[in-house]
Amino acid sequence: MKILVKSYLLITCLLLVGYCSHAKGIKYGKFSKDEILLSECSYETDAVAVILSKTCVVDVSYRSIIYHHHVRIKILKEEGLDKANVELPYWRKDGLEKITSVKGHTINFDENKGKEVTDLDGKSVFDVDLNESYGAVRFGMPNVKVGSIIEYKYALVSNFYSYLDTWYFQNDIPTLYSSIKANIPDSFRYNQVSFGQRLRAKYPSVTSNEWILTNLSSIKEEPYVNNYMDFVEQIRFQLTGYYKNADGIAGGIEFVTVKSTWDKLAREYLEAFDFFGRKAYARKIVDQILVGGENNWEKLEKIYDYVRTHVKWDGEYRLYPKKTAPRILEEKVASNSEINYLLVLLLREAGIKAEPALTRTNNLGLLQKSYPLMSQFNQALAYVEIFGKKLFLNATSLHRPYQLLGEKDLNYFALVIEKNKVRWEKVLAFTKSRQHLVLNYDFTNKDEPSCMFKIIESGYYAEKSRKSIKKYGLEEFLKAMVDESEVELNKDSVQIVNVDKVSKPLEITCKLPMTDMDFESDMIYFEPFPNVITENPFIKEDRQYRIDFNYYRYQSILINLKLPKDYRVEDAPKSKVIRLSNGFGKYLITTQNQGNVLQMRTLFEIKKTQFSKEYYRELRELFTHMLSSIKQQVVIQKNNTLSEK
Repeated sequence: MKILVKSYLLITCLLLVGYCSHAKGIKYGKFSKDEILLSECSYETDAVAVILSKTCVVDVSYRSIIYHHHVRIKILKEEGLDKANVELPYWRKDGLEKITSVKGHTINFDENKGKEVTDLDGKSVFDVDLNESYGAVRFGMPNVKVGSIIEYKYALVSNFYSYLDTWYFQNDIPTLYSSIKANIPDSFRYNQVSFGQRLRAKYPSVTSNEWILTNLSSIKEEPYVNNYMDFVEQIRFQLTGYYKNADGIAGGIEFVTVKSTWDKLAREYLEAFDFFGRKAYARKIVDQILVGGENNWEKLEKIYDYVRTHVKWDGEYRLYPKKTAPRILEEKVASNSEINYLLVLLLREAGIKAEPALTRTNNLGLLQKSYPLMSQFNQALAYVEIFGKKLFLNATSLHRPYQLLGEKDLNYFALVIEKNKVRWEKVLAFTKSRQHLVLNYDFTNKDEPSCMFKIIESGYYAEKSRKSIKKYGLEEFLKAMVDESEVELNKDSVQIVNVDKVSKPLEITCKLPMTDMDFESDMIYFEPFPNVITENPFIKEDRQYRIDFNYYRYQSILINLKLPKDYRVEDAPKSKVIRLSNGFGKYLITTQNQGNVLQMRTLFEIKKTQFSKEYYRELRELFTHMLSSIKQQVVIQKNNTLSEK
């Protein structure tokens, strides 16, 4: 949420006269020969459109802040025509922002470079409400086709002074030229924070007021990335202070510091609600949960399990609890902060050191610890210190034990608030997530070939399986892991252990009759591995962003195969091992073939939560070899000589 600084700003000789200066050589309606002839982005040849230029000039004055935007795009392929549909969001609540002076046109060129200009009709520009806080101006550019240049400009008028709009140099299509110029008078002081390798390399100091980058690649989707915006070239501005008329008879001017501190934010945060004062009520609930004699670990687990099983998360991320503890337990539905702060309240009454903690789900990007803004946070957790251990807890899921945070919670740090003081603590992933699969194929009875399938899971593997079983049912969960064309699920044989006891490993066993084994044939082909890894997420030649695994991976598969005496294994995946450098991971498969008995073991292990893109080729090779081996068929051949005897 944006914050308005109500201004008693001193504007004397420091007055800034509002004006808009444009990037050199980029004038509305004027195009270079290169722009007219451009038919392909040279460094991204598959691009459907390209931003020729995107510029912004920010004029800050005591009256308002005006952002003068100018965008020019060329359509390169049919798939790029949707770039003609433009939406410009703004903060509409309390009338603190508005968009004005929208102007645009589409230019088409013929073979002789003659141009046809179609202006944007003002009647085609619509102002719509997106939600209670945001509105948007929408319009569609006219007469757009492949080869068109669309160009539009507009002004965003704002009264938010606490921070200027972040400028993103990159977009979902390539950008040839991107610039921002900030005209800020000396009566204001803004901190500038740059993100992105190119921006920091080009502008190592903060003395500039104009930043330009060229030939920027598009922001592309890649697997195992929590948030792309962490990597986008961007610049942010935060107000640190301003001059105002001094109070008192003497008059004069004074500088007001507005940059907050984390301690101040913590005080203001806790003063905004009263939740942790219900000690008598909390004591009553704790006495119902505990029987007496439990140690602190047992108290922690019992109280956590009570909260996660008695209150359902409503799916809302709210930092400020609205309900009291009694109302939460009465209604049995609450937001994330209400659930976890109820947990804090109960743990304190049980004698366990517990504090509220604020963080940001990793899909929204990394936290900036040097940026004391409450708007960074969207998630509240419980923080506990017990027997020298530091833990973060999130009781919003039925399927997680207390040691296990949600995957989205794994964002490196959280801000712990203790008696109006704060400190940053590391958020660590649970390191003992395991998945063990055992498949015992028994083909000795050719009339009833079968497979006994066993799954043992803990940590994040078990959490995901429990969620899937709850949502789709156990039968559908198992069908997703085996090839239905080769096996048939025997429902009566299915056994499941600890599906609700989340602190214990999840165990599932079942019998899978093999429906498609043709022992009349001299040669049989089948794929023995379950569908736990079905495709390679790293198929591209290179990588733009780091790789976020979030938690350690450990998956093992054991396959035992017994054949009739007159059959033997002709071919099977070969033993191999692929290792990541520095011991950060590996894949290995070992195969022992004794003719009519085959055993294969695999192990896939990742021992690092995040990899820089320099590791991409190693990871790509590991996944490629792993998928190649587990997708390889086992070939069974009939031993005709033996059968004749």
